[in-house]
Amino acid sequence: MLLTGALFHVKCDAQQGVIFSQYAFNGLILNPAYAGYKEKFNSTVLYRNQWSNIEGAPTTISLLVDGPMLNNLLGVGGHIMSDKVGVQQTLSFFSDYSYRVMLDNQGTRLAFGLSVGVTQLSLDENLVRLNDANDPLLTGGLLGKPVFRPDFNVGVFLDHKLFSVGLSGTELWKDYKLVQKNSQLYLTVATLIPINRNYIIKPSIFYKDDFIMQPSIDLNVFLMIKDKVWLGLLWRNGLPLKSRLDKTVKGEAFYSSLNSITFLAELFVSDNLYLGYAYDFPLSKLNQVTLYTHEVMLGFTIGKKAQRVLTPRYF
Repeated sequence: MLLTGALFHVKCDAQQGVIFSQYAFNGLILNPAYAGYKEKFNSTVLYRNQWSNIEGAPTTISLLVDGPMLNNLLGVGGHIMSDKVGVQQTLSFFSDYSYRVMLDNQGTRLAFGLSVGVTQLSLDENLVRLNDANDPLLTGGLLGKPVFRPDFNVGVFLDHKLFSVGLSGTELWKDYKLVQKNSQLYLTVATLIPINRNYIIKPSIFYKDDFIMQPSIDLNVFLMIKDKVWLGLLWRNGLPLKSRLDKTVKGEAFYSSLNSITFLAELFVSDNLYLGYAYDFPLSKLNQVTLYTHEVMLGFTIGKKAQRVLTPRYF
């Protein structure tokens, strides 16, 4: 694979951010304030194979662990993420903390979160062919050895028995050595519409922006069946802001590549074990090249039934 200047300048520019479709079931992946939300010790593994028959397409695997402390007022956790896109490989280690305040006797809670960690960025030498001996990848030392950079994330999360709102900022330590990362803003809003004792509808919105490239918005709707199964549909759309098209090499092609529809399912096998699956179908010209984006989730919880969380499986 030939690495061109469209991907790397004097600094190494990382991709806009990791994309997951099952974030609705794993709030910690977006917001450190979610740590301890379920009032159980929770561990989840997520694997995403995006555009699987395209060479160099993103492949991501993540392990998330969190749980409550001090009578559920504190949440602690951590997550590890490995992401590979083309020649670029990223490995991140983060510890997550939250402090939760009860706002009323109905279970409404407001949490503040902080996540600190380190990210390792490297390039796969076997996939890089350089024609210029003065290429910044060689002179800057990016090729052949990994670059480590500190990072941190912050967030707030409000949950009520019928709605939740989350706001977070990630990758806030932007420039470090030769690596430049774009900070991410995530906004999530969800509500519950009970139909009867066996069925609940959950609409939600997810907005993602790095203030440089094109933002995206997800519209989700889920149906919970008898507290055992979630079935969902997600429509993801890049927002074509003209003011940003001339600030990125990828421009319009980037935001259109985000457009997709996703089918999701989550099954609670038992009180402590759950499985999830998502299939993304691209709505852009990518569907002429690939139809294969799969995401698999395996989760496990340990602990007694939550006492103050009225809807631990809903948000």
